Amino acid sequence: MLKFKRNFRKLNSEKLPSWLALLGSVLVLLLAAYLRIHHLDANGLWGDEGWSVEFSEPSSPALVTRNLVDDLHPPLYFVTLSAWRQVAGDTEIPMRFWAVCPALLSIALVDRIGRKLFSPSAGIAAGLVLAIADKHILLSQEVRHYPLAFMWMAASSLVFLLWLENPTRRRTLLYAMLIIAGVYTHYYTTLILPVQVIYATLVLSPRRCIWHLLGIMGLSLLAFAPWAIVAVHQLLIRPEGILHSMSLSWETADTLTIDYLGRPVILGIGLILVGSLAFKNRLQWNQSPTVWYPVLWLGVPIAISIVVYPLVTVLTDRNLALLLLPIAILAGHGIVSFRPPGRVILAVLVLVNGLASTDSRYVQPDWRTMARYVTQNYPIGEPVLMDVRGGDKALAYYLRRYLPPDTQVISLNQWRIDYGIYFQGPVQDLLQANNGFWVAYWGDGPYEMDSTYQNYGYTQTAMHRFYHLGAPIDWYHYDRLPTSDEVLGIFGDSIQLHRVKTTFEVKRGEPLTVSLWWSTAEKLTISYSVSVFLLDGNDVLRAQHDSAPQNGHSPTNSWTPNQVVLDSHAVKIPKDLPHGDYLLAVKVYNSADGQILHILTDGAIEYLIIGTVQVR
Repeated sequence: MLKFKRNFRKLNSEKLPSWLALLGSVLVLLLAAYLRIHHLDANGLWGDEGWSVEFSEPSSPALVTRNLVDDLHPPLYFVTLSAWRQVAGDTEIPMRFWAVCPALLSIALVDRIGRKLFSPSAGIAAGLVLAIADKHILLSQEVRHYPLAFMWMAASSLVFLLWLENPTRRRTLLYAMLIIAGVYTHYYTTLILPVQVIYATLVLSPRRCIWHLLGIMGLSLLAFAPWAIVAVHQLLIRPEGILHSMSLSWETADTLTIDYLGRPVILGIGLILVGSLAFKNRLQWNQSPTVWYPVLWLGVPIAISIVVYPLVTVLTDRNLALLLLPIAILAGHGIVSFRPPGRVILAVLVLVNGLASTDSRYVQPDWRTMARYVTQNYPIGEPVLMDVRGGDKALAYYLRRYLPPDTQVISLNQWRIDYGIYFQGPVQDLLQANNGFWVAYWGDGPYEMDSTYQNYGYTQTAMHRFYHLGAPIDWYHYDRLPTSDEVLGIFGDSIQLHRVKTTFEVKRGEPLTVSLWWSTAEKLTISYSVSVFLLDGNDVLRAQHDSAPQNGHSPTNSWTPNQVVLDSHAVKIPKDLPHGDYLLAVKVYNSADGQILHILTDGAIEYLIIGTVQVR
């Protein structure tokens, strides 16, 4: 049993029935689970989540670890995510659920820490504050390692406090294991160690007990030695630190305060102050050492981040989100520092304010919708390129998920990194091996690769624009132009159909994507519609898709004479359509009056048969 310099008297000597304390904790966890699981897949993956998916793609822990050597993170989360994906699948919900689980455990641990330091009511209130914290909810719904790191820090704190009371071998071993797990999950978890050293120095006696604690920490960190060389390498290849690090300024402080405390900020600050200070007839410094731990947990990481900022920039809203845990503990204690019914009214106020407002959110590019657009307009067999820095991993995830399995999905940004000055070599090989491709571009100004594609005989045949916070993200389709005699049919006097590409085989209930390449010999004044349809052996219509070219984004009256335009149609095959062969046909008509443009190539017929589709 360790000896303490001060008596650990709890600040609230309440006697809450055990069943009521249990009920309160369960209700908080149920609320937290609902807030994190509800609409878990409402938003698509964003850039950093795409990196998590790519790093955890291999099934071998060794390969996962090897992929992280040139990154900024240790491997534990990604190894566990890889194993989880093999069991649960790799869609958004199961992958994000791997973050929800440690997030909920963190809330339970914060509840337990609050009980340990203060009282059962303080623990429940601390869990409630964390459960409705917008930032914590947001991080809990991402395929990222932060909730797991927070869980290790909370578990380490609880076991540390228990170890101070009675340093048994079991607690010592568990404490060491939690330190190791934390540092192998996120380097920022080491910030809990100086917090614990300072706290132990303040409360333990004699000083040799501190050396006992330092010995445990030192031996635990020895287990990190195999990865320490990699960690140094990661720092050396990025001496500037994290590229998206925030500046050390009052503006950053204001942003993070709102992000972590929510609005009104004065409510959160007030609860933290009340939770940190004694509240009797007036606010005064609290003499009980139990409050020192969350105060140090809040202050020490901030101080260290400021001190190391000139050396390495690691100041991000996600790294410092570890402060959410001590904030919740202090705010929870602040709530129960008031006498009933004041604490109940305050708790309800905090709950309603937390549920009714959202003070931490990110607006990310909708890569999922962008990938679906290309999937619906994808000429079979072509590669898909990405020139979007920061979002290519998330976009690639959806493209590989939606497109046929053998589709080449290539990040030009990654090629620039991999090939360096030889980047043009693989690009040249790719362009020579294909006749068309989609490419996504997100950058400043005109697309600089356009001239390269033109030099290899490609012309832009389609373009669709998305926006993210006012900035355009464009999809371009490039083709080698058909020869002048490559005409399948002429509709009316001038609309020419040059090419058709499809699989000519489809399963019932799935869409059949048919890609058409058009041009016009003269300027058109009418916006015509294109119908792509299936006919059975009795010439009965069985499935069709009608729209202006490119689903209305490239109407025929906007075409430039002799400009080749890609037009894709997704023909939905009914689930009850009998198996067999069906004729695939196309026609052009004026949707305003129904007038059909007859095909002049082979007599005056209304539609062109372009092949036979087998429905399976």
